[in-house]
Amino acid sequence: MTYSHSELSDRQEIVDLLSAYCRAIDDNRPDDVISLFSEDCYLDYGGQLPIVQGHAAARKFFAIGTGRLYAKSAHFVSNIEVSFPDKDQAVACSYVNAWHEFQDHQPDAWIFGRYSDELSRSDAGWLIHKRTFRSMGDHNWVGEMSYVERMGPDQ
Repeated sequence: MTYSHSELSDRQEIVDLLSAYCRAIDDNRPDDVISLFSEDCYLDYGGQLPIVQGHAAARKFFAIGTGRLYAKSAHFVSNIEVSFPDKDQAVACSYVNAWHEFQDHQPDAWIFGRYSDELSRSDAGWLIHKRTFRSMGDHNWVGEMSYVERMGPDQ
């Protein structure tokens, strides 16, 4: 695929945003996490987790995870694919590998999956408007998850 100069710049900004999300989550900075999402964001992390809509609900959601559930975490994104339906909209797919140490001393857990993001350009730069997470597997994860649908070779 051939990218224009502006698409290369936009792509790097989006990759940086996905990395900033991981860093803010792992540093327990929910306000910085929220700053990476649009005001009217829609978040679907699957399983038993609620659909989260808007900054206020997202801040509460992330504060519970980063502050009360997890003592430590390490999130890694990779295999990042970005496309541009138009100059102010982007779609990103990335793999996430996340380790969590829980506050209540249950065994550490790993979760592996995929973020599907819809992003919009704002005056402040790119923001995630819609995020969907689907798991590809886990080790010691405690809740029900929604999994990536795999396609066979004939589909």
